[in-house]
Amino acid sequence: MSSTGGRRAPVPVVLLHGLTDSSACWPTVLPRYAAAGRRVVALDARGHGGTPLPDETFSIGALAADAARALRELDLGPALVVGHSMGGVTAEELALVAPELVAGLVLEDPAWVGAEPGAAAEPGAGADPGAAADAVHAGGGRPAWLAPALAAVAGRSVAEIAAVGRRENPGWSPEEVLGWADAKSRLDPRLADVPHDWTGRDWVGALADVRVPVTLLTAAPGAGVVTPAQAARAAAVLGDRLTHVPVPSAGHNIRRDAPAAYLAALDAAVARA
Repeated sequence: MSSTGGRRAPVPVVLLHGLTDSSACWPTVLPRYAAAGRRVVALDARGHGGTPLPDETFSIGALAADAARALRELDLGPALVVGHSMGGVTAEELALVAPELVAGLVLEDPAWVGAEPGAAAEPGAGADPGAAADAVHAGGGRPAWLAPALAAVAGRSVAEIAAVGRRENPGWSPEEVLGWADAKSRLDPRLADVPHDWTGRDWVGALADVRVPVTLLTAAPGAGVVTPAQAARAAAVLGDRLTHVPVPSAGHNIRRDAPAAYLAALDAAVARA
């Protein structure tokens, strides 16, 4: 890591969004740490934020490879990697395949989907309307909600999408709604056409090979992806490397539903890194 005058430079922060979100979806987090002189970068996943979508399987492995390439090009590692939902499992995969790039993980209701014990197959009944969890049918494939979600925003302006966001998520700040709407307006509609693979690992069990501190934020039971059984299993796997922050007032979008609790947890993770 570079240093100036004998002092270590602050650990960079890398932000990885969820499915159908984009780099525009960190309006509070990004400036909070950039203002203190820390390098903060929000990445767009393939097919999101106007980035190209290759004609190949949309997999967590491919997303992590994209992120690793970006971190190396930007000379950002080792970084505190912060991921929401799809971005959470992408961050975990990054820590597994390129550990030299990762100083710590912050996982906001990561998309721990699949056939492992306690895995969610669909969003909980209390999942946030208009922002369903990155869940899939057991066995993999495209999320069932993805095609209808893409159709709902096709051809609509940011203002029109934001109006829906404000109505469905009245507790979100105006900045969060606007970032959410901007992301939806820049999705590649072919996201619902290419094959998906979300279940390449037993995501909770794979934490045994993650050697950096992990902060896990979970939503109210039934309102997000991570189940209480998964959170308990993660604690058993990680031991003192895990800081678990349950946020019972929040749904899947924890930083949008409960920003104070989310930022307190993220500040602590940044301080540890």
